[in-house]
Amino acid sequence: MDAEVRFRALFRTAYPALIRFARHRGLNESGADDLVAGTLEIAWRRLEEVPADNPLPWLYGVARNIWRNQLRSETRQNLLVLKLPTSEVQAGPDISPTLDAVALRKSLGELNEDDQEILRLVAWDGLSPSEAAQVLGCSQVAARTRLHRARNRLALELGLDPRSHASMRTEQKAQRRAEQNVETEVCDD
Repeated sequence: MDAEVRFRALFRTAYPALIRFARHRGLNESGADDLVAGTLEIAWRRLEEVPADNPLPWLYGVARNIWRNQLRSETRQNLLVLKLPTSEVQAGPDISPTLDAVALRKSLGELNEDDQEILRLVAWDGLSPSEAAQVLGCSQVAARTRLHRARNRLALELGLDPRSHASMRTEQKAQRRAEQNVETEVCDD
């Protein structure tokens, strides 16, 4: 198959998924477009390496690396900005999503970056744990374990019992978090 024809087919199938991937990571429209463009540029240059049968995990891996590089760059830039003299900045309009979405985003934000990423890949981007393993560059068993632990930690952050998803009291929640932290230190990948 001609490289241009193959790339056009890849573009048609991958573009919506890559845009969704970028938006799930909090990028605005132009940031999402930039991330997708960078990902597809690499895919074009390395077209022979892109799996023909299931290209999305490979593309998500590339997009994730680009996104993480952008985050590191933004962090460095923000640190430089903090060193500059401050000026008053006006707050933008208050956009309030529903309470459940707010609680979920807040709880997700309390998790470490690795937990957030495995949950996004599976829940938001629709990947299987095996495909997420490919994106993250780890074994399928490690991805399933990370996903299980991340789901449990998210349930705790939401105030739910990870085993039954029933609401927990505050002291039970604190005890479960402490147990999860000890488990993470002992069983870290």
